[in-house]
Amino acid sequence: MVRYNKVIELLEQDKPVFCSGLVWNGNVDDMTFVGDADYDMVIVEMEHQGFSFNDLRTMLQFLMNRKKVSEKGSLQADPAPFVRVPPNFRERNQWVLKQALDAGVYGLVLPHLDNVEDAQAAVTAARYPQVPGVADFEPEGERGWWYRIAPRYWGLTPAEYYDAADLWPLDPDGNMLLVGIIEDPVGVKNVRDILREVKGIGAIWAGPGDMSVAMGHKGNASHPDVQANLLTILEACKEFGVPCATGCTAEEVPMRLEQGFRIIITSPEKTTKGLDEGRRIAGR
Repeated sequence: MVRYNKVIELLEQDKPVFCSGLVWNGNVDDMTFVGDADYDMVIVEMEHQGFSFNDLRTMLQFLMNRKKVSEKGSLQADPAPFVRVPPNFRERNQWVLKQALDAGVYGLVLPHLDNVEDAQAAVTAARYPQVPGVADFEPEGERGWWYRIAPRYWGLTPAEYYDAADLWPLDPDGNMLLVGIIEDPVGVKNVRDILREVKGIGAIWAGPGDMSVAMGHKGNASHPDVQANLLTILEACKEFGVPCATGCTAEEVPMRLEQGFRIIITSPEKTTKGLDEGRRIAGR
C-alpha cells in the first residue's frame, strides 16, 4: 500500500515529523524554499492572512519539485501540504474545509478545537459519505464530491482518491490528517474527552499563542502557566496514543523531542547578521 501522506507514514513508524512554520498563503517564494528543503510537512496559513483558494492552489503547484518526485519514485507528497483554515470550528463553516480539501491538501489544521462536538463536526465535514456496510461507517461523512482538482494533484483517479482521502487513523488506510489546535483553557479541560471520543482527529497541536492571550498573559507564550497547559495536552496525547505537535525554536528542538512531541514545527530563520555586523563596526 502506498502512503501518499508522508506525515502519516512517519507517525506510523514512530518517527518525528519536522514541519516548516506557517507559510503565508500566496508567498510562492517561501513555498518554493520549503519544497526544496528537507521538511516533511508544510502548513499554508489562511487563518490570519491570505484567504484565497486560488492562491492555495497556486501554492501547491509551487511546492512541487519535479526532481524530488522523480528521485522518490512514488506519488507520496514530499513535503506533505496542509492548510490552517480560518474558522474556529464552533462556527460550523464546513464549506471552508470542503474547498480547502478540494484544492488538494493532505490535511487540515483546525484552530480553537475546544470540545467533542466541534471535533466531531470537523471529522464529519472532512470525510466523504461512506460505502454502506464498511466497518468504519460512522461517522458517515458529509464532504461533497468534486472530482477534478484534488485527485489530479494527488496523481490518482477520482475513485482512487475517494479511497485514499479518508481520515487517518479512523480509517487505518486513510491518507488525510486532521490536526486540531488546543489553544484555550477550555480545550485543555476537554482534551481527554476529545481524544477518547473522536477518532478522526489524527494529531493535536498544543498552541501557546492564543493560550497565553486567553490566560491573560498577552502573547507571552513562555509563561510557566502556559507551558504547563502545553504539557497537560502532551500528556493527554500520550495517554491516548495521539501524536502531539508544537512550535519551537532551533534551541528548543532537543527539549521538545525529549518531552515526547512528535510533530516539531520550526520556521526557517531569516537573519540580518551582515547588517548587524556592519552596524557594530560602524557604531550605528
